Amino acid sequence: MANGQPRTPAVGDDPREPTTDVQPPGNKVWFRHLDESVIEADRCVQCGACVAACPSDSIGIAESDRRPTLVKMCTGCSRCWDSCPRAGLRYERLPVLDGADPTDVADGIGTVESASAASAAEGVDGAQHGGAVTALLAALLDAPDGVDGAVVATESDSHGLAAPVLATSPAEVREYAGTLFTQPLQLDRLADLLDEGDLPDDPDLALVGTPCVIEGVTALERSPYREERFDEARPLEAIDLTIALTCTQAFDDDGLEHVLAGEYDLALDDVARFDLVGQGIHIETTDGGHERASLDDFAGAVLDGCLECADATGQTADLTVGTVGSPQGESTVLVRTARGQAAVERAGNALEASELDDHGPIEQLAEWNAGRAREAMARSFDPEGDVWINHADHRDAYDDTDRAPVAFNPARVHQYEEWC
Repeated sequence: MANGQPRTPAVGDDPREPTTDVQPPGNKVWFRHLDESVIEADRCVQCGACVAACPSDSIGIAESDRRPTLVKMCTGCSRCWDSCPRAGLRYERLPVLDGADPTDVADGIGTVESASAASAAEGVDGAQHGGAVTALLAALLDAPDGVDGAVVATESDSHGLAAPVLATSPAEVREYAGTLFTQPLQLDRLADLLDEGDLPDDPDLALVGTPCVIEGVTALERSPYREERFDEARPLEAIDLTIALTCTQAFDDDGLEHVLAGEYDLALDDVARFDLVGQGIHIETTDGGHERASLDDFAGAVLDGCLECADATGQTADLTVGTVGSPQGESTVLVRTARGQAAVERAGNALEASELDDHGPIEQLAEWNAGRAREAMARSFDPEGDVWINHADHRDAYDDTDRAPVAFNPARVHQYEEWC
């Protein structure tokens, strides 16, 4: 997690120091520019960073397509642009600001202080790959110096879609165990979750999310405007621990529905559960049936913006948890920060872990994913570049490519004229 300090402070040091040496970008832009360059261009990864960044709460998530949309007047502050990893945020720069070697960042692995193969010491019903994340969070919620809550994902009312939820007890964390394949949009709902939860006045939360979500949190922590986001409660200030889930792609719900119908004659309402098994997906249906699907079958459901992500291993998180590199039934846990190390130590006997000496499979995945991203993105990939990319430079890079900005939806012309 971004903290403005080197990545190797002693365990127990508080790395959450405000960053004062990162200057705000110039050339302010409006939400409509983000809409044209990312959302209408189908490059949005549904991380929710733009919603969390907006100081006037002008951006919301449309229920129809789960994409950001303007809900009231845009003030033209450009903070949505500056926080979007597909627009103004040079996300690959963030780990370097924390001391990571630019070469390691370019290879997609970043800083790794230690790696282990881990699983829950006691079985967790419904958990994936040994239940390491569930066991870790349950232990931290039970520890006096752990966390007060954990923002995780659960299944929404629509089968197969993820929604954010706040767990404040070990039992709740275990209840929400499992894997979902759409973005839960945690940063959109974080303020509401804090208001709804039974939490102390100054809570410490763990946040579990895909790498792009953690990048958004890190960027917002570094933002020169962070103190202006909310007049009272500042939801991002409550995040004390970030856990990234290794990810090479997330699914779009419309695309997922289309693939299920075309390949398996299923509707989303027919699906009780998705599970990642090896290189495939296990589909459990509501009538008790089972389907084994190839990941290739779901290519048409992948969010197109995911192809531009070179951060499959969550380089800006405190901890990264995935499956690559560990034996079956266990998870690979990468410790990146002192805060991550402290969390693992506080979990104590909740995890059964052994040191992972061979990082080769993780490095191969990270390098493959980073190479794919550099081919897909039109802008330069530069871990030593400016943190922010201004709108004009982005347009210069993306115009006349297959990822060029698309004029905003004509149906919203009146909305923009009225609100912008």
